[in-house]
Amino acid sequence: MTYQTILFDVDNTLLDSASLAATALHEATAKFGYEVSEATARTLVGVPTDKALASQNVPANPELIADFNARLTASKDQLRFFDGIPELLQALVAANITIGVVTSRTRAQIAGDLGAFPEITGQPILVNADDTTEHKPSGAPLEYALKHYQLDPATAMYVGDTIYDMQSALNAKIDFASASWGALPTTDFSKATYQPQTPSDLLKLII
Repeated sequence: MTYQTILFDVDNTLLDSASLAATALHEATAKFGYEVSEATARTLVGVPTDKALASQNVPANPELIADFNARLTASKDQLRFFDGIPELLQALVAANITIGVVTSRTRAQIAGDLGAFPEITGQPILVNADDTTEHKPSGAPLEYALKHYQLDPATAMYVGDTIYDMQSALNAKIDFASASWGALPTTDFSKATYQPQTPSDLLKLII
């Protein structure tokens, strides 16, 4: 398969943010009287916040969500790319492959937390949670990207670290590669098109 477009999730695909997000969710829910352990919170990283809270029977209280977002922003200086990601992005650009981002982060979270990563915020294709009313695992975010940016689904692939990411790609009818380097080891990616273990493995599949 010759791919012309590679779309990436952000958290735990491009950025190593799992422990930071898990701690923020644990602390925010505890502040409002709910018990979500850090271990449980880690399994919810990458899931849209409202769905993550609902899975733990926690109401999507706007004040709780604001507290969670504030904790994420406070830890933004600790965010780092996974090893090999900058090189992967550079190689794709050099090969004239279009790259883009489809994330469950909101526009405000992107602006507040990712300013140090122009490789993400400066992408010509950037879809956030505010762009669609339905979110992953729905195919809507990827379908929006395909339609809005006039992309060919037959030559596009999505890369992500969660079951929700894979289901979104399946629902949008595009290929999917698991970001195994950032995913929980117990995640079942058996329906993925590819299961690369490192960013360099992914690059070899594409170029």
